[in-house]
Amino acid sequence: MTSSVAAQDPVSGDLPLRRLSTTTSNFDIVSTYRKLLDSDPDLTKPVAAIESLIALLNTVPSTTVYETLDTVKAHSDRLKASVENPVPLTAGTDLFLQYLVSSLKQQDGSFDAVRQHLLRNGRLFAQRAVAARNGVAEAGWRFVREGKCVLTHGASRSVTGLLGRAAQSLSGKFRVVYVRDEARVQESDSVVRELRQMGIPVAEIPEAAVAHVLGLLRQVHMVIVGAEAVTQNGGIISRIGTYQLAQLASKVKVPFYVAAETHKFARKFPLDQRDLGFKQQVLDFTTDTASKRPEDAVDYTPPHFISNLITENGVHLPSYVFEQLLSIYGSLNG
Repeated sequence: MTSSVAAQDPVSGDLPLRRLSTTTSNFDIVSTYRKLLDSDPDLTKPVAAIESLIALLNTVPSTTVYETLDTVKAHSDRLKASVENPVPLTAGTDLFLQYLVSSLKQQDGSFDAVRQHLLRNGRLFAQRAVAARNGVAEAGWRFVREGKCVLTHGASRSVTGLLGRAAQSLSGKFRVVYVRDEARVQESDSVVRELRQMGIPVAEIPEAAVAHVLGLLRQVHMVIVGAEAVTQNGGIISRIGTYQLAQLASKVKVPFYVAAETHKFARKFPLDQRDLGFKQQVLDFTTDTASKRPEDAVDYTPPHFISNLITENGVHLPSYVFEQLLSIYGSLNG
């Protein structure tokens, strides 16, 4: 390996990392990440990123701590660069680097011990993610009361799990308004079918009818959505349209809840819609009649629109995110 200058990395605290050498692994982390997501529908993007890094360690020969951290960071950057929205992956890769450095400190820098532990328990992160989703359902289902109506959109597994848990206790004696996404017909059909199979009466509405249903009909008692990532200030990055849902809910004084696991907490502090930290082509002015709108676009919902975050650690105000991240990364750097 070529020599390089030592530099302190913000994730690893006082463990210096050498700059990336010209020799890199042939491991294809992007392909590994995509295969993991395709093969396991229960995996979230942050956890798939973590499992990809664990798979990477399985291919890296035992070497120095610094070289290993350098390799993990380089592949993390490569993975994040492969997607349009890197924030969910950043939440996972940052968490894994924090865990790796913390484990190395506890092992007095013995990389072999940490590496073997990670390889033996490679699926532990995924198992914890599923458990976290169940924890979100347990923490949040009591918001759904008999005779009430919940509005939701997207395909959040945390939200579906929460509604399913409520259906078990309330025998389906509540209703759901589902905002149908015409750009994702199969996804919308799948979510509605799953909810109805749980015994929950579901009404589908187009996106254009949300203001009518929320404001004029007064049929909705709460909005519950998921998130791709939860930002440091307690806002969320989620399916595009979430921001306007939050604004409309605020206008008619309907509580707006976000169901999200804590591994989606990301050290990012957006100021507004222009400060997501990545580019997406929402406005595409063209005369091409075959042009299609972007399917994976997201928007940012500021924390003042969010009534509560529902996590596996309980129900919290948006300020909980900063406290949690400070606890994780502050203890690491302290």
